[in-house]
Amino acid sequence: MAKFKDLSRDLLKLTKAEIVLLEIITLAAGFFIGHSLESPIEWVVFINTLCGTGCLALGSGALNQIQEHREDALMDRTKSRPIPSGRISLPLAWTVSIALFAAGIVLLQLVSLKVLALGLTAVISYNGLYTLWWKRKMAFAAIPGAIPGALPILIGFQAVVNDLSDLRGYYLFAILFFWQMPHFWVLALKYSNDYDQGGFPTLPVAKGNEVTRFQITLWCLAYAAIGLLSTLFFPTGIPGLIGSMFVSAWLLFELYRFLRSPEKKSWLRFFLSINFSLLLYLFVISADLWSIILHSRS
Repeated sequence: MAKFKDLSRDLLKLTKAEIVLLEIITLAAGFFIGHSLESPIEWVVFINTLCGTGCLALGSGALNQIQEHREDALMDRTKSRPIPSGRISLPLAWTVSIALFAAGIVLLQLVSLKVLALGLTAVISYNGLYTLWWKRKMAFAAIPGAIPGALPILIGFQAVVNDLSDLRGYYLFAILFFWQMPHFWVLALKYSNDYDQGGFPTLPVAKGNEVTRFQITLWCLAYAAIGLLSTLFFPTGIPGLIGSMFVSAWLLFELYRFLRSPEKKSWLRFFLSINFSLLLYLFVISADLWSIILHSRS
């Protein structure tokens, strides 16, 4: 029993399940933001989309650790991961990754070919372009690398809307896209020595901490501004606008605190604020949008 628990724990780490959980949350947000209350919720479509995208994301996480297991062994932060530590073998890791990919493809093709294409685009851009090229060669790899991380919310949206010309989905995509730069670069600042040891030219390693903090500020300002534009894409009301303004003001205050003392523990507070702000922006849109629809039907 103990061995089974240990293996289960290592498989969760191998597939980066904690990161995938956030992707699943954003996918669900995209699904319900795009869904109309005028029609019943298609739970089969939702479950297939959720599980299919989850399988692709878990398989992608496992493949990423296969691809980077040598570099992971060089970094203090990652040397205890299942593959470099020897707790999971490469053949087992490959088996898990391939099985998850197969399950994800089967489930997503039941939803639509558009959704499947978006899911495969996320995998190819992350495991192919980002892991094998951008991350190893580019200081600003986080920018194109944000594409696969932002696709889950568009996948959820498209699962119910099924219209790639609908700009609302791309607005949701933009929130996730711009969120990722301050999210990743704060971590890159904290663990710059590890990335240097692993041979990854992240922004702090290649350009220095001052340039990184400037870029964090720039992208955080853009992210906070985009968070205020929901009323241009969704029929949300004054409460939604006020809620988004509150989230943006709070985020910029935390940015200010971080910039005043970036070397202290304030980095963690700012990092958590960035992540929580994403959930708040999506919650504000969802709550205001659905409340307006419910009110109109009452």
